[in-house]
Amino acid sequence: MLPRPLRAFILPLVLCFGACTTPGQPGVPRPHAPQAAPDPTQAGPTPAAPAVDLALQARVETLMAHLSVEDKVGQLMMVGFSGTRVDESVEALVRGRRVGGVCLFKRNIANSEQVARLNDGLRRLLADGIPPFLALDQEGGNVVRVKDGVVVLPGNMALGATRSAELAYAAGFAQGEDLKRLGFNMNLAPVLDVNLNPRNPVIGIRSYGDSVPLVSELGRAFVSGQQDAGLVTVAKHFPGHGATDADSHKALPVMRESREEVLAQMEPFRAVIQDGLDGLMTAHVAVPGLTGDDVPATVHPQVLGGLLRQRLGFDGLVLTDELEMDAIDRRYGVGRAAVMAVNAGADMVLVPWRAEKKTEVYEALMAAAWSGEIPQARLDEAVRRILTAKVRRGLFEQPPLLEERLATPPSADNAEVAHRIARAAVTLLRTDGKHFPLPAGTRLGVITAERSLGEAIRARMPHVQVMNVPAWPAHARRTVLRQRARRLALTSDVVVVGMINSRQLELVTMAAATGRPVLVVSMGLPYLAEQADEARAVLAVYSSQPAATEAAASALFGEIGTPGRLPVEQSRLTSGHGLDSPGPKRTARSERGAR
Repeated sequence: MLPRPLRAFILPLVLCFGACTTPGQPGVPRPHAPQAAPDPTQAGPTPAAPAVDLALQARVETLMAHLSVEDKVGQLMMVGFSGTRVDESVEALVRGRRVGGVCLFKRNIANSEQVARLNDGLRRLLADGIPPFLALDQEGGNVVRVKDGVVVLPGNMALGATRSAELAYAAGFAQGEDLKRLGFNMNLAPVLDVNLNPRNPVIGIRSYGDSVPLVSELGRAFVSGQQDAGLVTVAKHFPGHGATDADSHKALPVMRESREEVLAQMEPFRAVIQDGLDGLMTAHVAVPGLTGDDVPATVHPQVLGGLLRQRLGFDGLVLTDELEMDAIDRRYGVGRAAVMAVNAGADMVLVPWRAEKKTEVYEALMAAAWSGEIPQARLDEAVRRILTAKVRRGLFEQPPLLEERLATPPSADNAEVAHRIARAAVTLLRTDGKHFPLPAGTRLGVITAERSLGEAIRARMPHVQVMNVPAWPAHARRTVLRQRARRLALTSDVVVVGMINSRQLELVTMAAATGRPVLVVSMGLPYLAEQADEARAVLAVYSSQPAATEAAASALFGEIGTPGRLPVEQSRLTSGHGLDSPGPKRTARSERGAR
């Protein structure tokens, strides 16, 4: 039996894709054998080619004419480095290798002003050549690299709970504007994986939900917004990571679904491709239902060359996920994998961590380019796609002066987008009708794994007791935390528990064992909230970002309603479930007036 969210999409997708891939023999495809991709004449009609921008094409060809083999190989590399400033080692990497892009992570970012200056310095390193992509993963939710001076979105699953394409577009546009102000020109977001497996260790609330139509609709809107803001948008993780139960950082996930189910999960990618998506990031997942083997999609010609390029007609940029992940490095080594990925149809390879791995990749790509293992036509095709994205999104245009950008405060309207999403996402999963919203005069105790929830509640009730707990406490501390939770509950009329993961479930049980009513605010995966059986009311906000915890506090005190709807199925609740708040109750805060 197929999962319910997929059933309605199986037949039309099968008819649309036809025999989109030819199952290969088990084993590893030859790195220099792009002919392993299926014959498109056996796969139904190829999608119509997009309209050609002749001026853009001419600009790209002019740039191509001046590039050496070394220049072209450098363009294939998206690299990372340690530190928060440009030093000699960074200059040797970025300028010395003439890399096509730099990806920044938390280790590179102290605050918005610092990262804006870092981006400016990186751009100056290649001022006399091809400007680099300056990228990051700013998804919102639990994947946020810059936390000040930009809108910090609650995350995709919160957007899924709003079911609002308008808010998804606003999120993409606001985020794109704010990141461009700091000098970024590429974002590795949104996640378009359909989260079909509740035990998925790597996607979860990074997904809009488990409904193919919902993910497609919100993904299209977000991509449109971010690209309209002028940011190169790289959606991920093709062909889909949402039904797996392994983390590709540690092992090779395998999509065990049938060919039809796999194709259904790819619908969000097909939808954004049709709308003119800039780029895609590959997933290190095996797709035996499509390919007949356990070769990761990142290096598989049938997946990238056959399915993505030929059947889906995608002619945009393809970037690999990190090649240093164990799913790839342990199996092939990063150098060999880089060559395999380029020959399979990838245009850029992401190598962000160890210096020796970047050297290994560069030398392997250079050797393959000179020997013909990567044919010249394939190398040029990849570089053309990179240059096309850079020209189209204005990377060759001089940005406004750094000091002018830093002197311009971030838009208040953009910041408000996060709060609009958070308020629209608040979902009341269940209530006993007595303790939610909180009645006036309640002696309230709060146990929370996210400090901002306690702060938002204290702003409304100054004398509240707040117990902040670690999200993942050490085993030795758990007994002490349970004892503290019991003492707090005994001196409270109602206890609110802010839950991020399973470690807080035992605190719910301990507080409820005192006989005090417990209200749960679920800030993580909503699947877990279903297990809080002792709770009198369960509120899901899908995020621990400040906008989400502020919205949760507003709902607890009856200042706002609960319009959100569950974006995933649970064992006892269906997708789309959500209770309307019983209505505002008089509270100390409401009597004083809202801020």
